[in-house]
Amino acid sequence: MTGNGGGGVPRLAARLLRLAQGAALGLGAPLGWQLLRWLFDLEPTHPRYELVLDVYMAVGGVLVFAVFGYHLGRKEQRLERLTLVDPLTSLYNRRHFELMLDAEFARHLRDGGDLSLLVLDLDHFKLVNDTWGHQEGDRVLVTLAAILRAGLRTQDVAARVGGEEFAVIMPGIGGAGAMAAAERLRLAVRDGTFLVGPGTRIPVRISIGVASTERIVVTGPSDLFRLADDALYRAKGLGRDRVEPAWPEGIEDSLGPC
Repeated sequence: MTGNGGGGVPRLAARLLRLAQGAALGLGAPLGWQLLRWLFDLEPTHPRYELVLDVYMAVGGVLVFAVFGYHLGRKEQRLERLTLVDPLTSLYNRRHFELMLDAEFARHLRDGGDLSLLVLDLDHFKLVNDTWGHQEGDRVLVTLAAILRAGLRTQDVAARVGGEEFAVIMPGIGGAGAMAAAERLRLAVRDGTFLVGPGTRIPVRISIGVASTERIVVTGPSDLFRLADDALYRAKGLGRDRVEPAWPEGIEDSLGPC
């Protein structure tokens, strides 16, 4: 009961504010016209009375709808951002990641281009949360997201798909290129500056699984994600802080350069 009551007061205040704004807007038009009549001594018999009234109504209407449209557009942008972006890291969220993976896989089928996917996870992240607390753990995730953004191409799609799990869609890149990009990200995280508490630097490592349509037969976007995720957990099982492909070792040599 207390929580509902506490939340209801701000909502009621917001509704009252919107009501007052609407009332002011409604009263503003006739009051503005009366002020204009007084300033320019306009009476209904004035030869330009109707012309000035028409101009006033037209300009006023345009301004009102322009301001209304601007604020509505800002609100739509904020709502769209909430549906697409992870609020902590500012990377895309899982919902948008799945939509983009579907779209990129459909383009791969249509155009025949390569499509690769990285799935990565922080190693021993529970230890960070247990030692420093979840707020400091969030700082680590934010820093990791910044490293991902800095190390990817503009056409790559990076997303937070779980608590400490991230994914990167890489259109137009084959297996060797994706492995090289994953290794660069692993090294960038290893060499990155992760601060917790009052400025304590801690080591952070990641494991990465890589899947590519160029290296293996993939039946669909969910299959591509599953293969990359399986490769990630192999990397975890092999000691962490490493990159593992979803295809057998040595297949790069048999396929030639990418």
